[in-house]
Amino acid sequence: MSQEELINMISERAGISKQTVRDIINTIADVWGGEILAQGELYLENIGEFFVEHRPGRKGVNTETKEVFIIPPKDYLYFTPSRELIEWSNRTS
Repeated sequence: MSQEELINMISERAGISKQTVRDIINTIADVWGGEILAQGELYLENIGEFFVEHRPGRKGVNTETKEVFIIPPKDYLYFTPSRELIEWSNRTS
């Protein structure tokens, strides 16, 4: 489902304008993103947990040339679904 399809579905079910739904979804995304960046995690009951894991830089080796190079540090975003979401997805399959 695309964002536009989600906006259309919510707009029809709730009886509000598409622009209002679009503004709400964008605001939620901004708040969630800001919270994840600031705190490193975001827990949404019945949905799951988003968290950032930092991986430090390290040395790598090109196996063909044996050249050593540096792999830069990087942050990865992970999602762990809640038990409720897992149970729901197993029921509907």
